[in-house]
Amino acid sequence: MKYVDYFFASTILMVAVLFMLVTEISHPRGAVLDVPFLWLLVAMLNFLRLRNEYRLVRGLKVTCIGANLIGLTLEIVRLKLFGSSVLQSWGPYAVIVTVAILGETIFSIRQKS
Repeated sequence: MKYVDYFFASTILMVAVLFMLVTEISHPRGAVLDVPFLWLLVAMLNFLRLRNEYRLVRGLKVTCIGANLIGLTLEIVRLKLFGSSVLQSWGPYAVIVTVAILGETIFSIRQKS
């Protein structure tokens, strides 16, 4: 399961960096860096969680769960609020990141045995 956790975190990181580059190079109309920057922070916190154990870093579990829930809420609201315009502008990557953040939220809440 740890490999799936790393895969989700890597997916979020790669999509965030990719969309930061696309936004900065091509300057699409209406695109801003706030959403990819949030994806980047969520990915970095999840890599920190994977690298360290909860008992070694105080408050890491709450921070990771909070960041994942904020990212998941943002993606659900964006998909619901803007609907087809998000899917047209971001393509299937919005759905891919939403599924990856949902997976990371589940892995963050789950206790390690």
